[in-house]
Amino acid sequence: MKQLQALQKIINKRALKIIAAIAAFFVLAGIAGIFALPPIVKPILIEKLSQALHREVAIEKISINPFNLTAAISGFAIKEPGSQQPFVSFDELYVNAQGLYSLFKGALILKEVRLSRPYVNIVRRGDGTYNFTDLVPKPEPDEPDKKESKPFHFSINNIRIINGSLDFDDQPVRTRHAATEIELSVPFISNIEHEVEIFVEPRFSAAINGKRYELVGKTKPFAESKEMSVDLEIKEADLPFYLNYIPAKLNCRLLSAVLDAKLSADFIMPRGGPSRFKLAGDLSLKNVALDDLQKGKVLRIPAASAAIASIEPLVPDIHISKILIQSPELVVSKGKDGAINLLDLVAGKGEETAGKAKEHKAPEPATPEKKPEKAAESKFKARIDDFTIDSGNLKFIDRSPARPVQINATPVNLKVSNFSTAEGAPGNIDLSLVLDNKGIVLVKGPMRIAPALAAELLIDARNIGIRELQPYFTDKVKIRVKRGAVSASGTFLLATDSAGKPVIKYAGKIAVSNLATMDRAASNDFLNWKQLFFDQVETGYNPFFLNIKGISLTDFYARVIVNPDGTTNLQNIFGAENKEGGPAETAAAPAPEKKTAGAGDSAAKNIRIGRVTFQGGTIDFTDLKIKPNYSAEMLNIGGSVSGLSSDEASRAAVDLRGNLGDGSPIEIKGSINPLIKDLYAAIDLRFRDIELSPVTPYSARYLGYPILKGKLTFDVSYLVEKRKLNAKNKVFIDQLNFGERTESPEAVKAPVTLAVSLLTDRIGQINLDIPVAGSLDDPKFRVWPVIWQVIVNLITKAATAPFTLIASLVGGGEELSYVEFDYGSDNVSEAGRNKIASLAKALY
Repeated sequence: MKQLQALQKIINKRALKIIAAIAAFFVLAGIAGIFALPPIVKPILIEKLSQALHREVAIEKISINPFNLTAAISGFAIKEPGSQQPFVSFDELYVNAQGLYSLFKGALILKEVRLSRPYVNIVRRGDGTYNFTDLVPKPEPDEPDKKESKPFHFSINNIRIINGSLDFDDQPVRTRHAATEIELSVPFISNIEHEVEIFVEPRFSAAINGKRYELVGKTKPFAESKEMSVDLEIKEADLPFYLNYIPAKLNCRLLSAVLDAKLSADFIMPRGGPSRFKLAGDLSLKNVALDDLQKGKVLRIPAASAAIASIEPLVPDIHISKILIQSPELVVSKGKDGAINLLDLVAGKGEETAGKAKEHKAPEPATPEKKPEKAAESKFKARIDDFTIDSGNLKFIDRSPARPVQINATPVNLKVSNFSTAEGAPGNIDLSLVLDNKGIVLVKGPMRIAPALAAELLIDARNIGIRELQPYFTDKVKIRVKRGAVSASGTFLLATDSAGKPVIKYAGKIAVSNLATMDRAASNDFLNWKQLFFDQVETGYNPFFLNIKGISLTDFYARVIVNPDGTTNLQNIFGAENKEGGPAETAAAPAPEKKTAGAGDSAAKNIRIGRVTFQGGTIDFTDLKIKPNYSAEMLNIGGSVSGLSSDEASRAAVDLRGNLGDGSPIEIKGSINPLIKDLYAAIDLRFRDIELSPVTPYSARYLGYPILKGKLTFDVSYLVEKRKLNAKNKVFIDQLNFGERTESPEAVKAPVTLAVSLLTDRIGQINLDIPVAGSLDDPKFRVWPVIWQVIVNLITKAATAPFTLIASLVGGGEELSYVEFDYGSDNVSEAGRNKIASLAKALY
């Protein structure tokens, strides 16, 4: 027993000595590590780093504590080559290992890593390289036979960057960026098995170019199914400052735009399954100002916001809950070449790329039955629950006409709900705007874009000014519009046929009200009316059709003027300009008739107009060529045209009435079809009791005598069929009385008074029947010149062969200017007595 106790004492004394020796070793090693090791490591580390980085490296202090396995480097700096400007620096890097626990675990375990006041200076040179390009290692060739090594396990905890900063000098774009107050906090990063499924929640914040950014995330970087969740917050980011980094060249200038964002992004990459990326959150823009390169205004947005429910670009699927744009101003301009400014904001680099792509794909055979493009498009899903434009201002400028057109729409309010690419998804649109402070446009109804574009919209347009649109037709119709407005209300249908072409239909009412125009050449009133109304209009395209229940024109006025040079105001208004700048000759009558609606065009085969009515019309005629000038008015024009149709067999009934001046009734009756290939017309015109004394300027000029009194009744029957004209012109003149002869160089060279006397019956009346026939395809054929020539022939015949004229009046064909006698006899033969009887009858 005593021996055992003695042995135990010896062992205890030896153990104490061993423990004391070990403790002494660690104390000496610790003291050496604290005081001796840093002076040794510092110059070696400086030298090795300087050689490896090809830059001057400075370290102010190194601290090592072997007892708790901590180390710190203070006053570290890497200088730029050949300069004292720092490339990388920090005040202190502090590392705290988890003592001997790391050794027992067979892994690197750091309890804390802290970097204080780090600084990095990055420079992008003009050639595209950076000031650290020489430090980037070149990729080594792959070694396929290299055996996989076991991963080195680590766990780094409490990672912190405190008050960091970064300068970025982007020399090609002459821009400098500065990030200050950089704070990064990562609780841990580990690939140790029981820790890889724990979420790491890093936090980052910084002031970039004076604007605050904050990012909070959750990630499993070393798990088999990698997951990451990031919350990003951006406040007042100045977008124009970063515009230089957009890869496309811009044909515009972003003067200002401030972005606020609060977004969350989730990324999941499961093992063996498809990756998913989802973005959600809120975006807002304010003070957006965009101009073109000529400093012209394009876009202004005081405020806009978007609520993103989810954006999954890898699916792809986009779902936006709400977009709100407040008081935007948009200027859309069309140049003289037809280019639209909004389509030219980005340079044509993309077009060249697209062109190359098309060139590359051209040789590939078409496979319409597979329709790969359509299938690819169908996978894309997008939905906007609520899109709103509040109090917008739209300005449209069109410089393509000779005189630019400018149309202002304000306020513009637009609300689109459930806008979706899902097949058959019903959306809805509600639009209201005011045009040029007077016209109102309301559009409302359902719409969809898949599987094809379709809409059924209620349209209500009121008081849309015509004058603002005048430059679009002023080169074709040379008038000035003083006032006038268009209104329409109805249903607009849009669909797509099986070939992908649009199908358009409209059903409703249209009115053109309070129109007042003047001819551009002389500023005379030309065409006015109170209202032109189209009732129950049904029209469409693909296929074309037009059905109108009724058209009414009320309180209308038209003016026809013969100018001093013999042209008419109609020629000046509708004719083309000749080389000398004056109005060109109007085309011969047959030319426009050959091009009537329906000529070789099946689109004009379905037109129906139930009834066209006229009321309260006036036609004002003035002849400035004749001296003195002549004027006449057709008043109280009214009536109707019923049953117009493009059907070849249809005939519309015409019934029109009016007055020449305060009396002299005018009647136009018959049937007509101007909508078929070859015009058909069977029209009777009757002018009764027209006072002839007002037309003295014409009779004095062309007959050589003024008219003191007389009345004219004119009955005309025109039949136009298969482009052939047959006309009957019955002229009845009562109590015609000429005055003293006047000298006129244009007067007919014939005894007018004799001819009139011969044509006048015993009660002072003249009856003439003048038939006219001809082809409308004959460019030399004119109706009224033929009638005038017949009248001149009558007058000439009266002078040169009065007895022949008298014979024709009684229907005889024999010569009444002489009576034949037998030789040596004074007896009148039977034939002579018949001639004398015929002459007596005619004279009676």
